[in-house]
Amino acid sequence: PTKGPATTDNGSRLKSPPLENDFIDADLAKAHASMKASINESYLQDLDGLSPGELRIRVVQLASEMSDRTKWEAVRLREFLAMKEKEVGDKYLDMMQKQRLEYENLHALRMREQEAHITKTANEALEAKDKSIESVVNAASVAQEVEYKAALKTSEELFEREINAKYESEFGAKLAEAKSLFANDLQEKIALLVNLAKRLETAEQHLKISRNFESGSQRAHRVSAAALALAEKMETNKGATEEFVALKSAAVENGVIASALDKIPLTVKKGIPTLPELQSKFDEVYSVSRQAAYVPRGRSGLEGQLAGKVFATLSLPPTHDKPPPTSESQGKMADYILARATYHIKLGDLEQAVKDLDQLSGQVAFSVKDWKSAAMDRVAVDKALKVIKMECALMNQNMVA
Repeated sequence: PTKGPATTDNGSRLKSPPLENDFIDADLAKAHASMKASINESYLQDLDGLSPGELRIRVVQLASEMSDRTKWEAVRLREFLAMKEKEVGDKYLDMMQKQRLEYENLHALRMREQEAHITKTANEALEAKDKSIESVVNAASVAQEVEYKAALKTSEELFEREINAKYESEFGAKLAEAKSLFANDLQEKIALLVNLAKRLETAEQHLKISRNFESGSQRAHRVSAAALALAEKMETNKGATEEFVALKSAAVENGVIASALDKIPLTVKKGIPTLPELQSKFDEVYSVSRQAAYVPRGRSGLEGQLAGKVFATLSLPPTHDKPPPTSESQGKMADYILARATYHIKLGDLEQAVKDLDQLSGQVAFSVKDWKSAAMDRVAVDKALKVIKMECALMNQNMVA
């Protein structure tokens, strides 16, 4: 089976030990050298002095010995690789757990600091707004009161002079006229105060609307910025743990974005191969899969692998536009499916390519398993990013409206 393409991470990402594969290769080389020396010593000496019958017996013995040794070597290799894989997995798991705890503590500390700073700034702005509105209202009230008192005093003095200057016969008429003027002026003042009260109420409503708009605008901007950072990181094969967590915390009240984030696979933390990388890697997977497709049934050993390689080399790969083969040959049908998948991969249609590869079975399906898993992760990420971008565009459009 083929392995998925290697991914690179930023910062303190874990890296594979550079000498692990060297140790495995050295042990395998020693085992092969020992087996070869044993075979040469046991079966390949004194061949010139043997009769034809003895040579046939020697060949049969050699074939049997090779078959037994291949089986035991395969068992021992599998146990050795399982042991090494477990050791490396335990080591990487401990390191990743430690780094995750450190990152969560640091992220929580930074979020608390940012929240305190934003809260303090918002409170200061609100207090300044309240004080400015209160000062304007107080100044207007004081000015109206002073003006009213001055007008009242002037009217009283005028009435007093007129009463003293006029005759008693004109006192009633003048007094009625003064009262009428005073009442009209009083009605105007009352109407002016009512108008000021309405203007104050309108100003408070505008202030409330402004506060709601600023809060929604800041939330929309945080979500858009986090979504843009995640989209840029996901266009590469690098891990996006920080961007993923940032967008998830910023869009906690947005059900659409939260649902889209739940669809993103956990491999986003380590990095997901890009479309060009998947296209390049499939060339190698395609060659190995064709060899696996032509391995004869029931002959999965070394001879079967060699036969599959020879058949795959000698046969011409089919084209995607031809009808499927009518014969019951598993190799030809798998070859046709691989040709269709290759065509869709070159077009960038990974989802259709995965659907084609799902029709494979046996060793061929196992050989494309890792590549297909990476392609499915890339398809899921691309779909989720489309939904997130559309939701951010709708949020910004609503804020503008």
